[in-house]
Amino acid sequence: MSRRAVPKANSPAARSAEGSPVSAQMFQVTVANTGATIACRADQTILQACFFAGIDYPFACASGNCGTCVSQLDSGTVSMLPHADGALSPEQTASGKTLACRAQPRSDVALKWLGRGGR
Repeated sequence: MSRRAVPKANSPAARSAEGSPVSAQMFQVTVANTGATIACRADQTILQACFFAGIDYPFACASGNCGTCVSQLDSGTVSMLPHADGALSPEQTASGKTLACRAQPRSDVALKWLGRGGR
């Protein structure tokens, strides 16, 4: 899938999903589909970090509406920026699925892109 535009931050001042300022702490993100490990700031989404590192991580809306970037979190912890209902079901979230466009790392993370629908 080709990229149309750089995913933008959710707000002018980077904030965690809880609304508090996030430091420039860095975490390692490993994308199993490519074998690449990149640095990701705590105030970036995983999709933003992949984009700037040159990793072709599929996305469409970059706002959590479509589910194109649905991923399986294999290890680590993320904080999710707000997104529209419906991109992930509660069952998907409970089983470790996340949206790369809304997920900000809170530890080192390993994940793999699953494709639209999260299968």
